[in-house]
Amino acid sequence: MRPGTRTLDSIEEFLEAGRASDLGRMLASVEPSDRRATCKRLTGKAEAILSASSGSTVASWLRDLREDYPGGHEQFVDAWTGKLSTGHWDAATTVLLGSKTAAQAARVWPIPQDRSFARWVYPAFFPNDMKAIVERWSADFATNPKHWDRNSGRAVMYEWIEGGLVEGPHHDGAVLMLVGGWAARPGKRLLRWLLDRPRTTAELFARIFSTPGVKGASLEQIDQAEGDHPMRTVVVPGLVKAGVWSREFVIQGVQSALRSDLPAYQRRWFVRLAADLDA
Repeated sequence: MRPGTRTLDSIEEFLEAGRASDLGRMLASVEPSDRRATCKRLTGKAEAILSASSGSTVASWLRDLREDYPGGHEQFVDAWTGKLSTGHWDAATTVLLGSKTAAQAARVWPIPQDRSFARWVYPAFFPNDMKAIVERWSADFATNPKHWDRNSGRAVMYEWIEGGLVEGPHHDGAVLMLVGGWAARPGKRLLRWLLDRPRTTAELFARIFSTPGVKGASLEQIDQAEGDHPMRTVVVPGLVKAGVWSREFVIQGVQSALRSDLPAYQRRWFVRLAADLDA
């Protein structure tokens, strides 16, 4: 639908009140082109919220606002009387997402902090363009697994994959994010997580034998960092014991990895796994 004056007022009210879910539902009902145009009018307020510190108010934030702030001071008059909360930040991020195409929205970070909200708002805004988002997030992760702010929360994409909303990304960063522990820490927690998500395990985690690691996210590095080698001693044998993988599948994967041109550091993980299997 096209946003009328009342709808526009409600959208701004939801932003100022930090009602992210209400804001998201209303924006999802607006035609994409109209949604982008509407949200672009509110990006100044959204960016103001996102640049404020926790517990501050607009009044306190305005004291340090430069005189030439885009849109001017007037846009903040009578805006927020209470303290800003995570709800305000999520609402502000939602406005930024609503102002962009899917490819542009994929570069917005951090994503909404409320995982239950983040899980549905992207598919609601970009139902036919989720691939662009998961591929971009995967590529971003591979370039810098230690970029905590940017990567935070993006593991929500595995819920979309598991739910059939989008296919598993082709980019290896989606595999490395699992290896790096962003969905669940390596060990029993990751094993349980994988067992509960068979589609993600089959489409992505099974690619660990063919996905080269990067600094900050490789099987050998993660196992050494954890100390007790949980990927090799807990996760992989746990998947075999549960019948998700066969011993033959793992042996073939190890042999394929050892025939590849992996760096010596990463090859050591597969050498040790082969020894575990007497392969």
